[in-house]
Amino acid sequence: MDKKALVLFLSGLYTLSSCLAHEYHFGNMNKTWTEAQRYCREKYTDLATIDNMEDMKKLINTVVDIGYNGTVWIGLKKGEWQWSLADRDYSQGYVNWEENEPNNSGGKEDCVFMRRSGKWNDAPCNIQQLFICYGIKNSKESFHFIKETKTWREAQSYCREYYTDLANVRNQTQNHEVMTEAAANEVWIGLFRDSWKWSDGSNSSFTYWIKEKPNNFEGNQDCALTRLNNLGRWDDMQCYINSPFFCYGAPAVKTQQVVRVKLTRKDQDMDLTDPAIQEAILQQIRKKLTEKGISDDVKLRWKKQPDGKIFHNKEKEKKKGGETQLSMKLEL
Repeated sequence: MDKKALVLFLSGLYTLSSCLAHEYHFGNMNKTWTEAQRYCREKYTDLATIDNMEDMKKLINTVVDIGYNGTVWIGLKKGEWQWSLADRDYSQGYVNWEENEPNNSGGKEDCVFMRRSGKWNDAPCNIQQLFICYGIKNSKESFHFIKETKTWREAQSYCREYYTDLANVRNQTQNHEVMTEAAANEVWIGLFRDSWKWSDGSNSSFTYWIKEKPNNFEGNQDCALTRLNNLGRWDDMQCYINSPFFCYGAPAVKTQQVVRVKLTRKDQDMDLTDPAIQEAILQQIRKKLTEKGISDDVKLRWKKQPDGKIFHNKEKEKKKGGETQLSMKLEL
């Protein structure tokens, strides 16, 4: 089986995602963002992910009949702090924040520098700072003060090119080493956090923020809710606030949907009746559905035509070769 040919004739798959839109459920009870996330994962799939304006309208329509017009949690949250050096976990490790930090003042302080005192402070990643790189030579760890000012991302790229990464700090001893190496200068270290992420891990880039939001006006506003009295636009809020919430998930009763996909077969020697090839096609379809954020519990199976065949060749005028049409049944 030619793997490249298989990839080519899956080009029609992208029409599938519109057939599997999210189904939303309103949690009419007050919970913190984390409590709402736990509830949605137990009862449905997760807190609501919103991929486009059509999803947004569907979300709002969920509460039209009950007349609710307040705030509702959705599944968007600010990313967690982590070290640039991927194998160093921040969540259970050493921390040395300055008092009242991190405060994310202004809502965009997603990178960390070390003050002259050795304490850590969050700051916008695009400001220019001196920085400390981390390296390993002859099995020995070392820190290197770079006397150039760069943004955090630029500093990260520099350290990865010439050393190992931006400095990660695992204990008080290393914190003192970095502070000493910095020679009374404020320097970037390798601690940062990602921008807003969906609870289910999907990569939807759609946003619908209120103008000039998110701004973290009151501090630690790391979770997002939708304000139904403001056309459903999103606002950033402290995660411990109690609010109703939107979940998404498959319908409680399983349904079936037939989707037709047209596939161009350029490799005339490929035997589409071979069960191994049919399974390989299904595997690639599953992969594409997962990449689009569609739940992996969707079941796929081939649907036979009235003549007992799965595939039919459909000739097109003014074109050489044929077009293979298949039907498959999606069980949700």
